Amino acid sequence: REMDRWNRSTDYGLSFHDENYKFDSSTLIDQFYVSPAAGSTVIFADVVHSQIHVTTDEGQSFVSHVVEFNPSAIVFHPQNKNWALAKDSQSSNLYFTTNLGANWTRLAQSLVSKQSSAKIFSYYWAVPGIDTSVSLVYYEASPGIGGSVQLYSEDVLSPGSSLKHLKGSISSVPLVANSLIVVDEYVFVKAQIGSAVELHRSHNRGPFERAFFASVHPVTEYVIVDATEHQVFVAVRHFSNLTNVYSSDESGRFFTLCLQDVYVRERGKQWNTIPPLVSFYRVLGVRGVYIGNKYADRSGLQTMISFNKGGDWRLMEATSKTKQARKCSTDCHVHLHIWYPYSRSNDQGIFSSDNGVGILLAHGNVGKYLSSETSVLVSTDSGLTWTLSFADTDKDGSGFSFLLGDHGSYLALSEHYEKISDIQYSCNEGSNWTDVTLGDGGASGGFLVVNGMFTEPGETTEYAFAFCSRYDSKSAFVNWAVVQLNFTSLLQRKCQPNDYYLYEPSYEATGSKCLLGQRMTYERRKSNECCYNGVEYERGKLVSLCTCTAEDFECDYGYRKSFGSKTCVPIVGLNPWSPAEECVAKSAYNKTKGYRKVAGDRCSGGNVSAWTSNEVPCPVVVPSGLDLDSDIAGAGAVVGQPITFWLTQENGVTKKTAYKFSFGDGSDPIELTGFDLAAQQQHTFNESGNFTVVVAVSNSAGKSAASLKIKILDPIDRVVVLPPHAVTVGVEVKFSARALANAQPSYVGPVHFDWDFDDGSTPVLSPGRDVIHAFDYAREYRVAVAAYSPVATKANHAHVRVFQTAKTLSLGFSAAADVVRSSIDDLDLKLAAALVDDVAGVTGFPKSRFEAFVFPREAGASLSVDLSVVASSADEKGSVDTLFDKVKSAIAAKQVVVSIEGSAPILVTSSTEVTVNSGTTSGGGGSTSGGVNKLAVGLAVPAFLLILVLVLAFYWYSRRYKQLRSAFTILNHSPTDETPLALGADESDDDDDEAGVGGEPDE
Repeated sequence: REMDRWNRSTDYGLSFHDENYKFDSSTLIDQFYVSPAAGSTVIFADVVHSQIHVTTDEGQSFVSHVVEFNPSAIVFHPQNKNWALAKDSQSSNLYFTTNLGANWTRLAQSLVSKQSSAKIFSYYWAVPGIDTSVSLVYYEASPGIGGSVQLYSEDVLSPGSSLKHLKGSISSVPLVANSLIVVDEYVFVKAQIGSAVELHRSHNRGPFERAFFASVHPVTEYVIVDATEHQVFVAVRHFSNLTNVYSSDESGRFFTLCLQDVYVRERGKQWNTIPPLVSFYRVLGVRGVYIGNKYADRSGLQTMISFNKGGDWRLMEATSKTKQARKCSTDCHVHLHIWYPYSRSNDQGIFSSDNGVGILLAHGNVGKYLSSETSVLVSTDSGLTWTLSFADTDKDGSGFSFLLGDHGSYLALSEHYEKISDIQYSCNEGSNWTDVTLGDGGASGGFLVVNGMFTEPGETTEYAFAFCSRYDSKSAFVNWAVVQLNFTSLLQRKCQPNDYYLYEPSYEATGSKCLLGQRMTYERRKSNECCYNGVEYERGKLVSLCTCTAEDFECDYGYRKSFGSKTCVPIVGLNPWSPAEECVAKSAYNKTKGYRKVAGDRCSGGNVSAWTSNEVPCPVVVPSGLDLDSDIAGAGAVVGQPITFWLTQENGVTKKTAYKFSFGDGSDPIELTGFDLAAQQQHTFNESGNFTVVVAVSNSAGKSAASLKIKILDPIDRVVVLPPHAVTVGVEVKFSARALANAQPSYVGPVHFDWDFDDGSTPVLSPGRDVIHAFDYAREYRVAVAAYSPVATKANHAHVRVFQTAKTLSLGFSAAADVVRSSIDDLDLKLAAALVDDVAGVTGFPKSRFEAFVFPREAGASLSVDLSVVASSADEKGSVDTLFDKVKSAIAAKQVVVSIEGSAPILVTSSTEVTVNSGTTSGGGGSTSGGVNKLAVGLAVPAFLLILVLVLAFYWYSRRYKQLRSAFTILNHSPTDETPLALGADESDDDDDEAGVGGEPDE
């Protein structure tokens, strides 16, 4: 992390230069990420300071960007060097850039609202050549606090609108976080069902389907160990002492036993969080070769090898030279450490390379079982035979670092973590080894310890590097050192055409050269010619197909090999003869004989009737296993939104099956014949409500049905804020809000309101329309509220004055008030302002000492107004009573007369003192959701009186606040505010029949 350790080499590690000056002195580089599309493009991430430093010229120059998140786990796009994903290490939000980090946009934004969050777990770019769009991103998200894990895809070129909820078999099962894996044509995810787990997969981006393992044992955990070459290998833990490896068909759905009782080193209980080390290895450079360690009757571990993707396994043989050296004739097999099971290291014990065809280096021993010995063994025939190169004399299990370079023209190794300064190398595929001394690294009398060796990716150059620790003569650590290993002078010359021969891997003791139905011939350098191939070398390869034999087939799902033979027999407890899913979409199915062709096998011809299945007619079966799903979340969809419905059917024929879709909204049903036509339907609902979509399915064998409840909502058009009046410091008051739609009647669905009271208190999220709050200081506040429904969001605000104290009068008016009110638009606003002006003029006090509140009009009711005498400061409190009496006297003397725009005067005829806010005094600013104030009741009141008081109080309270809900605060309300607070007559409907905030629509 410390920038004084940032050094750069441009000459294959021969020299390094301090690059510290290119960054600010406070920069802390946590990690750097290299683009697979352009190796010269690298992003250096400073998580602590939320910065990234980008280079497109291998570090010669940098462009720095400050980002709004903590940039961790950056993933470049596989083809476009300017595209990348990054996860925020704190919030778990996921971001993308399409301009190499200059700008970042958050994904999954449509899953986030004020009442919920969306935590992102695993994420992957699309796979070029497999996905229809290379700009897709797949990710796991948990929408909402404590929400279940769901799978989504989203296109970075159209974020939000392209969000797709991935479904299928995963729609009804709880998914495990961090279990998403995208590999080539497969997408995998794990489901937790009680103490067992399930593997669900999508093949070629089709719907997710549950995968099945040919075993009667429970599946308690699994980890995918390989998913290349159009086949999947999965290590499945059945019990604490039993883990098997299973191999799939090409679809990745039906798994058969591949290798039983393999060795696994667990590093955590959750395999998807901390994957175990499974002793199962795919050999690089050749197709279909796998090596695994399994328990031999629990007596010890033995290493097995397969040359046909796990169809057959055998023990590995030592060369005659090695057998003579070990003086063994029986139990003289080679056993390898795949993951160093006996050592302190988690490094892989086997090394192979795509550019070193047929060459393997490994740690292990020769004998009956695998031991703690870590001698070096070399195979030059893809693992068929092995030669002992270096014996582990001290048997301390430390092991070696392996190296292969220049397409296999040289091999090198050094002992791990030992106080040595030598590296051994070979230019004849391990037949002979030569020592080279690294020296003391500049520390006189000291030494170097080799921690590892590496080349550039691909193992194509003549240059390699040893990463070392430097120690002084007293064995004290000095610093790190990188040693360049230049094999150019050792290899002497460039290889010529006569330095090569044609290599045909032989995978049988009898010399059979067919693997997975084809015969491979590779160009390979002669082992006795110490020449180099060069970076630009391209290995020649010839392929010819083989005739099919028994070696090209493995046991089908539901079968296993009979003990001691290659015959596949049914597994007791499974039903391999079932037509299963083939009959869902076909009129005939393939009845298995217990065998299937190995995935990826390319053989042709031959007498295969003994292993291939027969096509037989499908029986007519009642449709069952029906499931109806849609592309909208369970919260609902907006009116007019096209909705796609998907139907799945697990059993029953489909060709001559009738499907009838009824949408429950009065529209005509859709009737179809054949599952292909019925599998996907689209429908648009033109009115809001709760609907049940039903699909009735029938054929000659019987009937079945599936249904799905759909909630269609009106979008929120506006939010009306209903503030209190005569608000005083420390007294709890009620705020209300209403979410309204243009449609009548309307149904906006469940609505959450997010309140911000502009006083530094924590915003309040309320599931209902009402919230209680108290203010600490006397001033004007801008109270904002946002309404969130499943399909829409709207916001509004209101200005509320808070006073030190207030006394309120309920006013009565002359009959002229109702006449004027019915003839003047927006009279309520004008009346309140005129009333404050007149009272201020009559009393001689400033308008700021008064607040007028006009209640909404109700049919047949007279005008109702509250006038409050207020004090905004401690100095004004003493005059409230005097001013209050003065106002009462003026009204009694008929001195308060209000005139509006030349209309007939409106006389204030009466006044009655009222208590507006009867809430309890709060100890500080704070809020609670709900709509009722606290009520103190003496404990000595008899029960029946208590009930009576509560009933009467509730009646008065509900009537009073039906008026308050639709009222508005007038004084000092600015006409320039972006959203007016006045209500029209169509917005003052009664609580009891309102469907605008939540619940069911009006009948």
